Amino acid sequence: QAALSGAPIEDEKTPEEQPEEALETLINPIYYALDDYTVSFEDKMRLNTLAKRLNQPDNRHLSLRIEGHCDDRGTRDYNFALGERRAAAVAQFLRAQGVDGSRILTISYGKERPVALGSSEAIRARNRRAQMIIMLGGKN
Repeated sequence: QAALSGAPIEDEKTPEEQPEEALETLINPIYYALDDYTVSFEDKMRLNTLAKRLNQPDNRHLSLRIEGHCDDRGTRDYNFALGERRAAAVAQFLRAQGVDGSRILTISYGKERPVALGSSEAIRARNRRAQMIIMLGGKN
């Protein structure tokens, strides 16, 4: 009845009372469609939360390495360029949310470091990603 009347339900927690999402969850890979480097709306929401966490005073000592990866299709040069665009798209979004660019390092591995081997579409989809790694201190 309380929910129908618009009154809060006793078990509901305000956003301030919600437990903080673990950094490990916030840095889960961002996956891409073939030949794409667009960050999805859902991933932008997660990156926005990550940016807020990185901007907290207690986390100013943390840096982020963003690795761009591709599947096994395409030339080596094409995939290095696409991997860089994938990593750069994530970095650009985080900088727009106030994360100091000196705390972000991007690198492309192209198709050189697959997370899974094989040529099925499911495996290729897992390899098309931007992987984020939290680092202590400056860029390492």
